[in-house]
Amino acid sequence: MSGAHSTAAGGAGLARHFRIQPPPGPSTWERLSPVAYGLLAVLALVASAVDALVTALLGVAPLGPRLRRAGRALADEFRAGHAGAVDADVVDDNEQEVWR
Repeated sequence: MSGAHSTAAGGAGLARHFRIQPPPGPSTWERLSPVAYGLLAVLALVASAVDALVTALLGVAPLGPRLRRAGRALADEFRAGHAGAVDADVVDDNEQEVWR
């Protein structure tokens, strides 16, 4: 056979050269992310419990909902500023009044 290798010699050579590698294991982040998310959830639970206890002792409303609302407002303003949005003046002209 000209130009062709025998199956026995060629097959063994290819099997040695092209070994099938096992798939790589999970990365460090893939292994530690559930732990990090769990710790973050526990911290949020403890923080909300401390907030509830302290504000109950002081006799004021809890700070958590107010802080979340303020954080959302800041995030909205940041996104609007980052996108270049301009505040619009809305005029409701349904009443047919004369504006002076």
